[in-house]
Amino acid sequence: SEWKINQLQLCMEHTFAYREHPAVWAFASPMTHEDILRLDAYCLKRHVQLVPNQNSFGHMERWLRLPKYLDLAEAPAGAHQWWSNSWWEGPFSLCPTDPKALDLIAGLYQELLPNFSSSLFNIGCDETFDVGQGRSKSVIEAKGKTRVYLDFLLQLHKLVQSQGRTMMFWADIILHDPPFAAELPKDVIALNWGYESSHPFDKDSEILAKAGVPFYVCPGTSSWRTFVGRTDNCIENLASAAEKGRKHGAIGYLNTDWGDDG
Repeated sequence: SEWKINQLQLCMEHTFAYREHPAVWAFASPMTHEDILRLDAYCLKRHVQLVPNQNSFGHMERWLRLPKYLDLAEAPAGAHQWWSNSWWEGPFSLCPTDPKALDLIAGLYQELLPNFSSSLFNIGCDETFDVGQGRSKSVIEAKGKTRVYLDFLLQLHKLVQSQGRTMMFWADIILHDPPFAAELPKDVIALNWGYESSHPFDKDSEILAKAGVPFYVCPGTSSWRTFVGRTDNCIENLASAAEKGRKHGAIGYLNTDWGDDG
């Protein structure tokens, strides 16, 4: 269709321009540190904490597709996405066995965190589907995927501690392998997320509660990938998170609203 042709042309134009002027913030809406300081001050006056969020493991494609950072990627050429049974083109996650990956993250934390007054800090670490399909494959075959994931997460925790912050992280990878939840530090906040009405908030919340790990339940608005929203799913998802989170002693409730595909 004409729409698809226009979208493809726009994508190609962005790709060529990106190669000519490579930058993490290209074709995005970057904020300067002055912008953040003003927003942080605005929030403080209204008794709102502006919490920084910096992806630190997966979702790092904006960095890793640049030649400067490509050698830090787990799978530079791409990897199989298990949830969609499709191929992700290009890099996505940092390689957890590369010490230089931690150097990059430490630098990002040092640049970002001084602009925020909140003591909380969300480091992401969700959906690392490509880990084990690339450079860390042999180590993961020897130690196990969750072991390698958790070892990297614990190193990130040390970086966050050095910045005097409380680490928040998306808990999906750990919850896929529950015994490892017991090894999580007890000064973190695990973010137990799920966006379908059927999401097992009861089971997942119980795992974190038994491990003694503080956690939030994190449902969503179901507004993404849809023209008008999925209201029934949204309401059931929100209610389930609240009920099961309260049942198992969640310390917070984070409602999410993502922009995937409109």
